[in-house]
Amino acid sequence: MTRTACLIVFLILCQSHLTIGQGGYWVYFKDKPDEGFDPYLFFDPKAIERRLRHGQCLYDPVDIPVSEKYLEAVSALVDSMGVVTRWLNAAFVYAGPQAADSLAGLSFVRQVEPAGRTDLTATLFGEERAETDSPGLSGFSLSSRPGLSPADAEALSTQIDHIQGRLFAENGLDGAGIRIALFDAGFPGVDTHPAFEHLRRDGRIVETWDFHRDRSDVYRYNAHGTMVLSMVTGIYDGHQMGLATGADFLLARTEIRREPFFEEKYWLAAAEWADRLGADIISSSLGYIHHRYFPEQMDGQTSLVAQAARIAIRKGMLVINAAGNEGDNPRWRVIITPADVDSVMSVGAVSHPSMLRTSYSSVGPAADGATKPNLVAMGNVLLANASGLSRRQGTSFSAPLVTGFAACLWQKFPGLTNMELFEAMQRSGSLYPYFDYSHGYGVPRAGVFFEAQPGGSLPGFDLEVQQGRLVFQLRFNPLPAEETQVQERYLYYQILDRDGRIEQYFVVLLDQSDRLALDMANFRAGQKVRFHFEGYTASWEF
Repeated sequence: MTRTACLIVFLILCQSHLTIGQGGYWVYFKDKPDEGFDPYLFFDPKAIERRLRHGQCLYDPVDIPVSEKYLEAVSALVDSMGVVTRWLNAAFVYAGPQAADSLAGLSFVRQVEPAGRTDLTATLFGEERAETDSPGLSGFSLSSRPGLSPADAEALSTQIDHIQGRLFAENGLDGAGIRIALFDAGFPGVDTHPAFEHLRRDGRIVETWDFHRDRSDVYRYNAHGTMVLSMVTGIYDGHQMGLATGADFLLARTEIRREPFFEEKYWLAAAEWADRLGADIISSSLGYIHHRYFPEQMDGQTSLVAQAARIAIRKGMLVINAAGNEGDNPRWRVIITPADVDSVMSVGAVSHPSMLRTSYSSVGPAADGATKPNLVAMGNVLLANASGLSRRQGTSFSAPLVTGFAACLWQKFPGLTNMELFEAMQRSGSLYPYFDYSHGYGVPRAGVFFEAQPGGSLPGFDLEVQQGRLVFQLRFNPLPAEETQVQERYLYYQILDRDGRIEQYFVVLLDQSDRLALDMANFRAGQKVRFHFEGYTASWEF
């Protein structure tokens, strides 16, 4: 059966399920009548401040809540109502087919659309745990390990130092004044774990909300959120786990173990909630892929979360999302949603010390050709779980490291817009201006924004034509053999078509070789080869 046929069968099954008894529907409204909207009463002062900083109108119709009169009329016809979204001017309802027909006949209803359903597990780009109704426990007991071992202390230092994060702390930057919304599957232990004591002491967990259970308690269920949060802000035994130790937080539980397409709706609702409460950054180590969408739908437009992320960005928030853990999947060679949105900062994972892509880290581009991932950071880390510390791997944990970086950078340059910050972070990448679909622009470097500029930008190689071959030649002798065992040196190069699209890309360990020769007969007119080595980028066009 072809992929198209599979999708048709799936949609037929969804439709048949929805027409038997109660089904899920999106109800879209035609307009938003004036019901006395006052942005200064509706929004947190930080949301107002963010809008003004970005030059936005405070009376944008997108911000006005859905009409209460419309919701009352709809509620009278349906079994129950779920997510209500002011951004899309719509409500999700449960109703039978006859009620759905009645809804479509209301004068103020623009469209009634059946919702797709599935009962598949959420995708978390790190450790995944089953949902329970009590706090999750994993790792060792805190009482059995009062402090860090030297190896653990070194691991935490590496997490901070590989993005030159210590420069932020040395310059008094810890994300203070930046509000970060984190969407995940639960935060067990955040209310007791010593890694978050500074947040509790200073009252910097501003709000919490469980969008599945419709209550404020998020300190239970899946520990994935706890682990991710520690990579943004954790402090353990005096050691930083993440960079934004002075930031404020909004914690949203949007993911559940088994769900009928709820999680994307919860992500949308959480984004609107974060916007209203004045979030500067949305950090999400989540993705929506298999059995929901085909790879060609990872285009930054199709999914509900992609639409939500795009609006969040238009509202001045920086959205950072894990690139995904599909790197080993030969059938999924695109970035996942919502990291597929061109203006979402998607973050892949690299290994230390090579700073090369881990095998699991998803590769780009997005289905529409958007350059993804944008940046990379370490994915194999030491972090806080529900009850102690543990070592984990996944792009789930590289993304929050970059979130902490962004918070500190925004604190340093508070006048930047979200997209100016986005561009500044890309320019700080260790490979910039070189880019490939495994490493993006490389690892962000704090040193770019201080006087201590990272070195290695001087030309370190030449390109010459020798006997029909394009030869990459180092200007300096390769490292002595004893040093190459400690410091590996990598050459990045790629082949681009006449329109500048990447056709192939490679990473070569130079080791004891100081040259690379490419047969020019293998290239077409208009093709280009771009090389990057230790901070220097150069190209050759055929």
